[in-house]
Amino acid sequence: MRPIHLSLIAATAVAGACTDAPSAPHLPATAVKPDLVSEGRGVFQRYVAIGTSVSMGWRSDGVTAQSQSTSWPAQLARLAGRELSVPSIDAPGCGAPLAAPLAGGLRVSGEPAAAPFLSRICAPNVPGVTLPAGNVAINAARTIHALTATPENPDPAYAPLYARVLPPGMSQVTAMMAQNPKIVSVELGANELLGARNGVYLPGVSVVPVSIWEPQYLAVLDSVEKTTKHALLVELIDDARSFPSFRTGAELWNARATFAPLNVSVSSDCQESENVLFVAVRVPVAAAAGAQRAQQGLGPATLSCANAPSSTGIQDYVLDPTDVAALNAQLASMNAVIRREAERRGWAHFALSALYERAVVKPPFDAVALLTTAEPYGPLVSLDGFHPSAAGSAVLAEAAAHALNDRYGFGIPLP
Repeated sequence: MRPIHLSLIAATAVAGACTDAPSAPHLPATAVKPDLVSEGRGVFQRYVAIGTSVSMGWRSDGVTAQSQSTSWPAQLARLAGRELSVPSIDAPGCGAPLAAPLAGGLRVSGEPAAAPFLSRICAPNVPGVTLPAGNVAINAARTIHALTATPENPDPAYAPLYARVLPPGMSQVTAMMAQNPKIVSVELGANELLGARNGVYLPGVSVVPVSIWEPQYLAVLDSVEKTTKHALLVELIDDARSFPSFRTGAELWNARATFAPLNVSVSSDCQESENVLFVAVRVPVAAAAGAQRAQQGLGPATLSCANAPSSTGIQDYVLDPTDVAALNAQLASMNAVIRREAERRGWAHFALSALYERAVVKPPFDAVALLTTAEPYGPLVSLDGFHPSAAGSAVLAEAAAHALNDRYGFGIPLP
């Protein structure tokens, strides 16, 4: 087959996600207070969402007013009969999302897919937006950022977003408290582990240790508890391999025929390999190399599944089984804290595994489909291989509503 010519794509993405938690006890009808009846409308009249990209509506490595309006918190409020105000960002976004197909190497703004965030267009808020809105979640935010980062003192890697979400002098937590909410959702912790996707799991270097994260997380929860009686905590994934953009070497070896049109040969070191590759970067880079070689009349580029140990600090976008086990152990520890605090404080909680551990989220791998189709990760996950699509966000909203109904007896109608 004729090789497919590709632009170099170095798509960025943020981890987010999951474990199933035991359901909270369902309150008897006699325990439901008057302000909680009628589909939870009374509570959702003032709802604030604290969180990361998953709550913000970050999609295909960008954010727009449209993706914000279909974030899972916005869809949850809609299920409860209310509209959650969001800090709508005008087109083409901040930054602009990736454009399909990924082989084009572009964003919807026409900018290169690989353009660093700080060099991309960052459109202002839609006219008429008043800050803070009900959704104060910000892409890439760590728990410490939710506590302390403001437009004047933001996370420097994503500084432009802060002025589009938060008023001067406010963090996510203080913006939440200023709105006197009746219910708050908290989705934090994923970005503490974000560095591991680059192939390096080193606590204190590429990831934040649990011992540092936990007191910060408790400080966020203490502020929520001072403000409202009703809260919803969101757990992280329990297995990093749940994300469709993480694939084992063995999966790539089994799909090696799909690499041939890209002029790429899958190395024999992938056969039966349990190493996990971040394909959102590794496959486009290999395909770009294959296209360049084809133009020069050369044979295929080689995609290797070999891993540079995390101790070397080499960012090869490959994790070996030891790295994966350590990463999953940290996820388990963080999820245990989230569940413990939800139960201790009498709050609802649910897991993002409601989305990411569905079998349909991770179909058999196909390299050509990854680069040439409109939904390379299926209908529930966006083009970056991490963040939910609008349909995926609807799955999370429904899981959140289930958790709130079980804990508080809200009676939110479900599809």
